[in-house]
Amino acid sequence: MKWNLEELTEDAVVSYLSANSNGDFDVYAAWDFNEPEYPCVIVHADATEPISEDAQWHDARMVNVAVAVITEAVDDTDANGNTIVSARQRNVNLRSAVLDLLNLTTLNTQLINQAIEDVAFSMAQVSNTERSVEDNPRRLITTISLEVIAEPVTGS
Repeated sequence: MKWNLEELTEDAVVSYLSANSNGDFDVYAAWDFNEPEYPCVIVHADATEPISEDAQWHDARMVNVAVAVITEAVDDTDANGNTIVSARQRNVNLRSAVLDLLNLTTLNTQLINQAIEDVAFSMAQVSNTERSVEDNPRRLITTISLEVIAEPVTGS
């Protein structure tokens, strides 16, 4: 059995978002890029835990997935320096587009449909969002948290 449940979960979310992004943003799996191009979305599956007290390590696990929506904190301006879209509004637009893709009652089905080998999904839902700012260079970040129940497929 492979011990890569986090990576497989990331792969499914990245595949789904990439297939439905309309080219408006790049999507990266955590630790799978050199320097991201903005605007972008970075998917990181971090903590996993058993879904029940008597579950074994190889049973279904709750996977906490952070989907970071990142835009540069620079206004889009025309040739005369007039603001076309503010940095704040660009972040709002991208966050809304990503939330529209993730905040579905069928998100679990969408992840299953990505046909990622060696993993099965039984639940996926948005749990919360959190906004932050990163300096040097300045970026606006909205982290969308997903709760996903995933299980390694036997024989993987």
